[in-house]
Amino acid sequence: MQSAQSPSPWPKRIMIIGLGLVIVGIISAFTYASGFTDYYDPRIVSEHTAEINEVNSFELEEGCWVVYVEGEKGNYEVEFNFVEDGTIGAKIPTDCNTDFTAQASDTDFGLVSKLNIESDSEVTVSINCDEEDACNNKLHFVNGDEVVYDMITDAPLLVTCAFCLTGLILIPIGWLITVINKGHAKSVELVQNPTIMTPDEYEDDLMSTPQDMLTTDDLYRLVRGELPQGEDPSQEVPSPFTDSDTRVTSRVSTPVKKNTGGSINRASSYTPENLPKDESWKNWDEG
Repeated sequence: MQSAQSPSPWPKRIMIIGLGLVIVGIISAFTYASGFTDYYDPRIVSEHTAEINEVNSFELEEGCWVVYVEGEKGNYEVEFNFVEDGTIGAKIPTDCNTDFTAQASDTDFGLVSKLNIESDSEVTVSINCDEEDACNNKLHFVNGDEVVYDMITDAPLLVTCAFCLTGLILIPIGWLITVINKGHAKSVELVQNPTIMTPDEYEDDLMSTPQDMLTTDDLYRLVRGELPQGEDPSQEVPSPFTDSDTRVTSRVSTPVKKNTGGSINRASSYTPENLPKDESWKNWDEG
């Protein structure tokens, strides 16, 4: 009989590998945290800037552009127009949406406007200020769609996410396989580990165990619902009275002697000298 196989070490290895990947992913995230936050800083990712009292004209690519200013935007009055044939044309529409949101740890940004550029176009920006010397900060033009795409395709970010996600998948898989193997090992142990005894040990164990051997008559009585010989049910039930035993004892019936053969007529024991005392013989003779 083969012994139970030892459990496979691979489930634990899978969990250890998954935990290691998660740890590496967390370390990578902290290492490249500053690089990830740079994608949200308009001072770093902006492609164009505009200032007050200057001619601000440049070309914008297709996309949803967001215009931010460092600090509050309350004093800024800005107009955005297309340049058509060298002159100021129609205003740029502002009906567009993007997932880009400006964030920085050292300052706040105010959203000035959004520009919906459907195709590459030249634009001009006119800046006016309600208060003198209150609009010295630059306007930053950020192509929101392009920045979001660059961020989600950044190699360090992808590697970090891959490590974390792979580790989070491997850990429960390894744990599940470990639980399944434990249940399988218990069932195999029940089947493959019986008590093995030599013939001599089995005979000694059998002789040391007190057992009552039933005869053929005992088996017949058990089939008929009778108690085996030697068992008196009256001995099991105590008497209701303490001063006397009123239990009915079993009576041993006297076996009836059966005729083994021959005639049913037997010779009379009466003789002329030994006549019966009653007159029954007369009734038989007359009858």
